[in-house]
Amino acid sequence: MRMLPLPTQSRVKPCHSEPPNPWPDCARLPVHAAAVLAALHLSDPRPELCAALSAAQWQQALDYADRERCTLALRAAVRERMPEPVRCRVDSDAEKNLVRLRHIEQTYRDLAAWFAEAGIDFLLLKGITHGGVFGSSSFSRVQYDLDLWLPRDHAFAARQFLLERGYEALPGTEKLPTDHLPALARKTGWQWRGDFFDPEIPLPVELHFQFWNQRLDRISAPGVEHFWGRRAPRPLAGTHLPALHPADMVAYAALHVLKHVLHGSVRVFHVYEIAAMLHARAGDDAFWSEWLRLHPPALRRLELLAFQLAHNWFGGDLPPAVEQEASVLPARLKLWFEEFSASPATQAFHANKDELWLHLCLVESRRDAWAIALRRLFPRTLPTAAGDSFVPRKDRWRTWLQWRVRWALHTLRRAWHHAAALFATLRSGIRWWRRTH
Repeated sequence: MRMLPLPTQSRVKPCHSEPPNPWPDCARLPVHAAAVLAALHLSDPRPELCAALSAAQWQQALDYADRERCTLALRAAVRERMPEPVRCRVDSDAEKNLVRLRHIEQTYRDLAAWFAEAGIDFLLLKGITHGGVFGSSSFSRVQYDLDLWLPRDHAFAARQFLLERGYEALPGTEKLPTDHLPALARKTGWQWRGDFFDPEIPLPVELHFQFWNQRLDRISAPGVEHFWGRRAPRPLAGTHLPALHPADMVAYAALHVLKHVLHGSVRVFHVYEIAAMLHARAGDDAFWSEWLRLHPPALRRLELLAFQLAHNWFGGDLPPAVEQEASVLPARLKLWFEEFSASPATQAFHANKDELWLHLCLVESRRDAWAIALRRLFPRTLPTAAGDSFVPRKDRWRTWLQWRVRWALHTLRRAWHHAAALFATLRSGIRWWRRTH
């Protein structure tokens, strides 16, 4: 098997505020998850925790890393300490991800050609656009969909254009409160086989029409309206494709992390990627001067929340501009990180909704605070039954019962999670009230 290179990180002069690795002593994480997170720490990596895992614990660690999209980052961090079977598996994953990357790049080129023919303007979000700007390469990250941003009228035109070319809306996504139209994909007949790196996993296309959902989260992000005007072509996927300005790309990634933190659905890799970006660009004063110039203070404050979370989780060097901005965050926001910064990482194992207290610090009216609290504590939507999303309609009867049973079990687990989280959140709310009063 051809060995894929491991990504390297540039070294810069460190700042003096690197937090210790919080994961070896995190009682709310099982051993396998703590080992994965501790190994990814940028300032104080603890690969010996992975080396001490048993065969069964390694399987749990890989399952966890797959779900959190950080298997390839773990490979880069501790490959030489992995047992031979584990090393072979992650090397195979990297090879399959390279196959997926080629397919992703070809799909981007196809979409660009189609939209140019139809006169539809767009730009790429996330995915392969992060290579270079974030100090990482495209083959070191996993990508499961294609995110495009378009003005609202162009988004609907693009949707119709793709429907005419064999794409279909994924069932169950029509009523989800997202920043994009229902995801579109071709119904190839693919079904989940337990492999997160399966080269045949279809690539849904998400057509975004806003950078931040102020109506949903009741928080203003002034300045995002200028992202579209600063877009520019970049060498991507073997051609030139429109993408965000690098400073706006960082901002959008930070807003994406913050959104998922506030919704209780953040992935480890997205936080790690922010930490790695800060670490790689810690000495790039020109970049951060541009960042300060382009983004107003209210937008920078939202970005800083994602930056602070990433720094608390994975350490690394901080750019002086970011460190200075973080030092003047409001006291309540600093207190939330002191009390609850590990909560988003532990909620999969110990149900909590401690992100609610962060959200309430950011809204400006009591009415908005009550609306957010009720929505987060008492969800009103059911999980999506999307197990057969890529199976053509005429073939769905073969798997309908199997997936509906799985959906019912998943729904019961989510109901239990919300019930457990309710009591845990009430307890943490009392602690939060005491600390803030």
